[in-house]
Amino acid sequence: MNFVRDDLKRLRAPFTLTATLIVLGVGALVVSSNYLDAARDAQNASRQGRSAAQDRVSKVSEEERDIRENLKYFEQMRTSGIVGVQNRLDWIEAIAKIKNTRKLFEVKYSIEAQKLLDYPGVVSSPNAEFVVSRMKLDMMLLHEGDLLDFLDDLQTEGRAYVNIKRCTVTRTAPGTATALQPRLRAECLVDLVSVKGIKPA
Repeated sequence: MNFVRDDLKRLRAPFTLTATLIVLGVGALVVSSNYLDAARDAQNASRQGRSAAQDRVSKVSEEERDIRENLKYFEQMRTSGIVGVQNRLDWIEAIAKIKNTRKLFEVKYSIEAQKLLDYPGVVSSPNAEFVVSRMKLDMMLLHEGDLLDFLDDLQTEGRAYVNIKRCTVTRTAPGTATALQPRLRAECLVDLVSVKGIKPA
């Protein structure tokens, strides 16, 4: 089959239309592909944003739970008297009460002036200072239980955290001593730790 010049002229318009349609089709594919990529990017960004928002909500909930726990702990400290200004007279009264209640033989002690706590890792803040009063304790005992009971009562009756730094117990009387004679002597170094100047929200 032979094409003549007139046939080519007649086919020029369909060829042009076909080429135009092909170009438009390719363009539509490219544009739709770009739109699809953009939609996928938006979807991924939305997922990441939702995940980040969920993480923030989870973190806020965790911080809120921590704050509630800290407030509960603060209230326990405040109720027990660990928070606030310490009065030496409170300690004198607490020790006298324990001695009388437990019917202890002899309790000698001296309490140093209060100073900033210098334990490793414990840092005071502008709103709260950890302070300590060091107490030297000298007790005459019937048995070791007297010392343990005294220290336990001191934690309960006192208005601070009782941290025992050192305790030595020595025998003062032979094993044949009477039941009502102290046989042991305890010498202890005790830190009375409290919080001063704390301001709860």
